[in-house]
Amino acid sequence: MTATGEAPPNNRLAEIFARMNMSELPAMSHNVHELIALTHSSRSAAYELSKVILKDYSLTNKVLQVVNSAYYSLGRPVNSISKAVTILGFDAVRELAMAIAIFEDFLKSGVEKETISKILTSSFLSALQARDLAVEKGLKVVPEEAFICALLHNLGKIIVCIYLPDRYREVEARIEDGMDEKSAARAVLEGLTFDEIGVEVAAFWNLSEKVIAAMAPKPAEPKNPYDTVGYLQNLACFTNQLVDQVCADQDMDELMARYGQLFSLGKEEALEMVNRSVDASEDISESIRYGLSKLKVRSRLRSAEEELKDPAKAARRKKKRQAEKVAGAAGKAAGNEPGEIEEDTESGGRREEEVEILDELPISQDKSVNDFIHDITETLMGPFNLNDFYINLLEGLYRGIGFDRVLLAILNIQPDRKGLIGRFGLGDIDPANITGFEYNLAVPGVIPQAMKNCKDMAIPPNTPGAFPDSLKYLVKDRTVYLFPICLDGKPIGLIYLDRKKGRPKLDASRVKTTRLFRDFAVMAIRKLRTKN
Repeated sequence: MTATGEAPPNNRLAEIFARMNMSELPAMSHNVHELIALTHSSRSAAYELSKVILKDYSLTNKVLQVVNSAYYSLGRPVNSISKAVTILGFDAVRELAMAIAIFEDFLKSGVEKETISKILTSSFLSALQARDLAVEKGLKVVPEEAFICALLHNLGKIIVCIYLPDRYREVEARIEDGMDEKSAARAVLEGLTFDEIGVEVAAFWNLSEKVIAAMAPKPAEPKNPYDTVGYLQNLACFTNQLVDQVCADQDMDELMARYGQLFSLGKEEALEMVNRSVDASEDISESIRYGLSKLKVRSRLRSAEEELKDPAKAARRKKKRQAEKVAGAAGKAAGNEPGEIEEDTESGGRREEEVEILDELPISQDKSVNDFIHDITETLMGPFNLNDFYINLLEGLYRGIGFDRVLLAILNIQPDRKGLIGRFGLGDIDPANITGFEYNLAVPGVIPQAMKNCKDMAIPPNTPGAFPDSLKYLVKDRTVYLFPICLDGKPIGLIYLDRKKGRPKLDASRVKTTRLFRDFAVMAIRKLRTKN
């Protein structure tokens, strides 16, 4: 349904609708139109921006929620849009509001929750990188224009994913079978490509000529340093391809050969730029955090960074992952399901199947902290498997509260030692760091102190003497939180959580909620012990 006052579709778009069996395309919200149209060119710009945002009650609340989130760390509450503009600036609030509004528009329309969240999150990461490149490299483009152009570069792909999900899945299937994206799209979409659809929809929505030009899939190099459109095209194309290749664990050499010299950017700096964009986006919204979890961008970045340090090792690991993926698919096709976790009490060791990597588990929908609490409470009221319960618990801590890594370790008592061993993990954590998590409680440090006293602890980054050298791989440059799991005053396990150095510490509310999740673990164990 088109918005009031919009022109009817042009002939090309009408033709696209007909060829794709679509009668019409739902319009972008009026708020998004107004936000895109606003420029910081008049004294009344801040007032106009506030007025546009305040028209939408939901958008107003979301913008204020993000502005007051840990991401901005302003140290003082911001309870009005005008105050947000004053403190953060016109451009920052405008691009934040527009990103939220666009995401909300598309997420409300889509039926492919996971797929569209991944595309939108990828677009948002790309937009942050394009803006940063424009600033850091001193390009002759407006950083906010770079942000918008990169954000909407894949508009055609988004439109097809939302309104023609079956066709989109077919395109994806052809790509997986070896076709390039352009050929796969033309084969499925009646001779059209994603960028062609995006251009026509953008024109129908009256988006700027720069945004439309930046949808070009293979732009020519800028003619000169003042070729604004040329640089916007290349920024949008490069940053979107960069995120796509990192998340797909693909080789970046060809991409860097094409754009590295243009932007004076090496592979290591490019990966660091992606890392920063992930850090900056984590606290923006539940939708983006959900998309990040599905993209698995952290683990992909680690793989790419390892390739820079040791290409041979990275190649071996990549080959192993591919073999495991094939074996897993074969086992699934044969109807084999993973067994329950069992402890190897006779040997005192741990078997491979004890470790659960939650990044690989399907997450059905985006949830708030309250949603996780509700689900866990319902689980505790009926019969449940403890391993499945732990998985849900850690997912709630990671996605609901917001940590970079979450790890559950259990107490392991042997005749000659008492220690902790890793069992489940989630987030920015390598599988080896879960299987390799072992702590002899006879070794001094904050972990045995927390366990012995059943006391929750927060350890600032790189605190001298807090952890032994054997755990430096895990705790370096991290704020670490330790929440012992104790039953009747006796420790039986530990929930380890951390955040990267520089990210805000947990506030009192989040500490309280984390303790609630830990108490759920105690309740689950107590219930099962009582039952047995």
